[in-house]
Amino acid sequence: MRRALTFLLILCTLLFWSMSLWTLSARVSGADFLWCCAPAGAGLLMLIGLFASGRIFNPVDRVRRLFSAALATTLLVVIACVYADVLVLNGVIFEKLLGLFNLGIFIDSRLILTLACAGALVHPVLFIIAGVGLLCLPPPSDNFFRQ
Repeated sequence: MRRALTFLLILCTLLFWSMSLWTLSARVSGADFLWCCAPAGAGLLMLIGLFASGRIFNPVDRVRRLFSAALATTLLVVIACVYADVLVLNGVIFEKLLGLFNLGIFIDSRLILTLACAGALVHPVLFIIAGVGLLCLPPPSDNFFRQ
């Protein structure tokens, strides 16, 4: 069950990143779109690095739970920040990020674009920070937590 939960979290993350990039591709083009894709690409490389190092689907349950907790926490923080920004703070948090790619002019679809910027730019950066922390932990082994 826990491996299935980890797999579903990874699948939700990849879908969140790809849907965010797909939403931004309709409004952003050229070099700006490549800059939008850079954090998600780096996050994908971090995900591959975590998989190769054995941190994702590890037989040691605590290591796998630590990865799942970090991934779920970053997803929840980003989504909570987006909704707090749009509903309570009137766009103060993501206003500069939307203005960086000239997306602030689309007032009618502000929630969608804010969620897309958070999914394509902010969440991969938070995931990379959490991934570096996970990679700095000692390497897992079968008797790592039994001692």
